[in-house]
Amino acid sequence: MRQRKKPSIPSSTDNDIKQKLTFSPSLNKIFVLCLVTRIINSLLVQTYFNPDEHWQALEVAHRITFGYGYLTWEWKKSLRSYLHPVLFAALYKVLAYFNLDTPLFMVI
Repeated sequence: MRQRKKPSIPSSTDNDIKQKLTFSPSLNKIFVLCLVTRIINSLLVQTYFNPDEHWQALEVAHRITFGYGYLTWEWKKSLRSYLHPVLFAALYKVLAYFNLDTPLFMVI
């Protein structure tokens, strides 16, 4: 009978492990290129995300403070949290307390 040859386990040295764990020079170049592109993009593109909830929060805060104002269906159905509008409502209450709730101060 023939004996099967056992597969040999390749031995790895510390240098082999370090080479496997480090990026190759081409991957380093790609990473640096992507990073530089992202930095340039962030400095040149001047847009931002401004969701409807931001603007709706002001209306809700006005309603909390002064008792009137428009509520969208999301607020009527309690789908949104009042945590964000309450921050503005507190400011509106302070303005109302000092009789500074004029249109100018409300806009500012």
